[in-house]
Amino acid sequence: MRKTVVQNLAAYAIAAAIVCYAARGISWRQVVGAGSHATLWIFVIASFGGFLCWFIGETVLYSRLFSYFHSPTGALELFPTMAAVYFLQIVNSYVASGAFVLFLHARKRVPWIMGGCTLLFQGYVDAMLLAALSLLAVALVPTSPIRLGLNYAAAVLGAGGLIASFWLLWGARLRTGNWLRWLYERPSMASFRMARPSHYIKLLGIRSLIVLAAGFALYGQFVSFHIGVPLMQTLALTPLIVAIGSSPISPGGIGTTQLVFTLGFARFASKDNLFALSLAVSAFNLLVRVPMGLAMGAPLVEEAVEVESELVTKRKVGQL
Repeated sequence: MRKTVVQNLAAYAIAAAIVCYAARGISWRQVVGAGSHATLWIFVIASFGGFLCWFIGETVLYSRLFSYFHSPTGALELFPTMAAVYFLQIVNSYVASGAFVLFLHARKRVPWIMGGCTLLFQGYVDAMLLAALSLLAVALVPTSPIRLGLNYAAAVLGAGGLIASFWLLWGARLRTGNWLRWLYERPSMASFRMARPSHYIKLLGIRSLIVLAAGFALYGQFVSFHIGVPLMQTLALTPLIVAIGSSPISPGGIGTTQLVFTLGFARFASKDNLFALSLAVSAFNLLVRVPMGLAMGAPLVEEAVEVESELVTKRKVGQL
């Protein structure tokens, strides 16, 4: 518990340092002035619409993920857990992922490590998609700042393809005793082993739509602050914003959002306007997540109590 608290405090300290770095040379009077000229209703519609697309999209995504590899899971069944996950992302992305693992264990009787590996599989699929989208963005918009990450994106996509070939094609053919065969046969890696090309395609398709919706929402936010970033430039940099915004070192995207906005779109607007928008985006994300956690926290607590009772029972049985 103490270790988790220390880690969270360190994450917020890092986020605060990044915010301060992004705000260099900007006065708060400039930030307030830039925000006062924004069209509030456009910002709210764009932000709330993007949030709804992301939330509903991820609810469908994870319900499909759990249905493919464990047992049928409806979007409505997953809704309370998803709301709790979004609230916990304010604290730490790893803590938020723990809510999924708790759901899988309490509702679907999935072993703890196997549940974690299922989330790892989705993270792997997401990484491949963001790398592919980054390469596509470089090809379609050569002037995009995301071009700086071309080699990294190519390396991630290449490694992802090699990993996919291992699980789909040649992992099962290795001789017994090979350490890669040992990894292939681990019960906890069931999602990697069970995944077929159709699963990859469906999960990639859902996540692609989520990222596209995020790009259009971001464009609407730029319009609300009267920042003239072309739509194609916005969509081109969206994969990087999504990747960095979900970084575990940045609770709720605080810090990294400010850094990406002020650096990635520097040639389209003044730093104070970009910084003001980034603060508004971070504030909106925090404000919309808190009520969700308060409203949907009860089911998560019930599942935690159920698991605690299960662990106590097992401990007592072990002592007999």
